[in-house]
Amino acid sequence: MLVHLTSDNWISLGGQPISDIRDRIKKRFDAGRFTFHVGTDSKTYSDHCVITTTICFRENGHGALVAYQRNKVETFNNISEKLLHETLVSLEAAQMVQDITGSPPTVHADVNSKDTALSYRMLNVIMGLVKGMGFPIKVKPDAWAADIADMFTR
Repeated sequence: MLVHLTSDNWISLGGQPISDIRDRIKKRFDAGRFTFHVGTDSKTYSDHCVITTTICFRENGHGALVAYQRNKVETFNNISEKLLHETLVSLEAAQMVQDITGSPPTVHADVNSKDTALSYRMLNVIMGLVKGMGFPIKVKPDAWAADIADMFTR
């Protein structure tokens, strides 16, 4: 499997560097009060694309703590390629969380359940890919972890 994410350049929602994301995930898991969610979004610029992945630690009734990572990649040829790449990066993050916690996080995919949306044509493909890898999935309008990633792609 290709590796898109690194272990050393994660940032907290407040902008602080996270020295060891694996340790952060383990501590949140050991606290016993968080659910885990991952999401990825990207923004295309003229000569590159910024892709941002979030790992969200949600505490029911108290919001979420967030770690995110931004990376530059080459631009995509079309929307299908872009959405598949975002999903593969989310799956990589999800697998890391599951390896540490023993429990699958929910993957929030940047595809829309409304048939009028451009991303809708990839809905079944993305849902099948994520479910086939053994992870629960949320799609828009419920994919809030992907929405948080969107905030950091700019």
